[in-house]
Parts: sequence; C-alpha cells; structure tokens
Amino acid sequence: MRLRALLAVLLGVAHTSLATSVPSSPSINLTSTMPISPFDLPAMLPVPSQPDLSASELIRTTLGHYPLSIDGKNFEALALVFTADAVANYSAPLDVLTPLATIQAVLASSLEKVTTQHSLGTQVIEVLSESEAFSVTYYTATHFGMGVYEGEIVVAYGQYQDYWVRQHQSWKIQNRNLVYMGPLIGNTSIFT
Repeated sequence: MRLRALLAVLLGVAHTSLATSVPSSPSINLTSTMPISPFDLPAMLPVPSQPDLSASELIRTTLGHYPLSIDGKNFEALALVFTADAVANYSAPLDVLTPLATIQAVLASSLEKVTTQHSLGTQVIEVLSESEAFSVTYYTATHFGMGVYEGEIVVAYGQYQDYWVRQHQSWKIQNRNLVYMGPLIGNTSIFT
C-alpha cells in the first residue's frame, strides 16, 4: 500500500513540477538515473505512522558500510552495499556507472590520488514493500590531497538518493543518484 501511495505522490510531483520545466516529460521513476529534485522530496516522503524499523535499521547498517569501504579503499567491499547489476549516477565527472564491477573500478581510479572521509547525516528511509525501499541520505565527503597536495582538501556536500531491493536476507542498492547540493569547495587539482 505504501508503494502505491508513494507512486501516487511521485506522479503528482512529476506532473506539478516537471510539467512546467520539461514539456511532456515522463513521470519520476525511482530506478531512473534522473535524480529527484531536492525541492520535491519533502512532499514525497511522508512520515510513516507505522515504520518498518527492522528493515530501516538493516538498510541504515548496510549504508554505513559505504563510507567504510570508500574511506578504507576496500572497493571490493562495495559488494556488501550494491547489487551486482547496480546503476549509479555519480553526476559529472563520473556520470552513470554500471554494473557493480564498473562502480568499483571507477571509484578506485578516481580516488587513487586522495584519501577521504565520508560522513552520513540526515536520512529518511521509506520501506515501500517487503522487497523495495527508497532512502535519501545527506553526506559530506572530504577529500585530502597527498604528496605535493598534502594539506589541500576538496569538500563535496550532497545527498544520495537510493532505491533498495531485498536480496535473500539483506538489502542492497540497485539504483543510486548522487545530487550535489552546491559546488565542490577546495583545490580540485588534488585529484590529478
């Protein structure tokens, strides 16, 4: 029932907000590589009267492995977080990556010249059914330069919009959209 209610809200939001900016645009799709506007999210994600706390906690714990994997440069461990056929839109310059092996390889390559600290903040998890969920999680990603760039940083502020599926007894991200909430701050030369 929650899935139907969320889809009804999504269709309403898509009709109201997207119709004015993109003529004859398709409805919002949780598995699309088009992020949902941060301005539309509050209306889309109501506070559930009976949240599925068990599923929410499993999703939250799984998502916690993402910064541990990235900051620890253990990109193979991303298999704990993403499905094998995951699609992740990391926005420019990485853009859309799929499947998991590509996500792992591109993230490893793009973060090779820096160390990182990813902090997860505000989070809303909407369990849509026994096998589907959607979450929005704010993040701050700090990238620390190495070598000649030691002491230089780049900070990214944004949110992860994740569509989750239940596989066996665990939850994994099938689709991710990264939304930058502002420009990168710092010396982007640290990535070279």
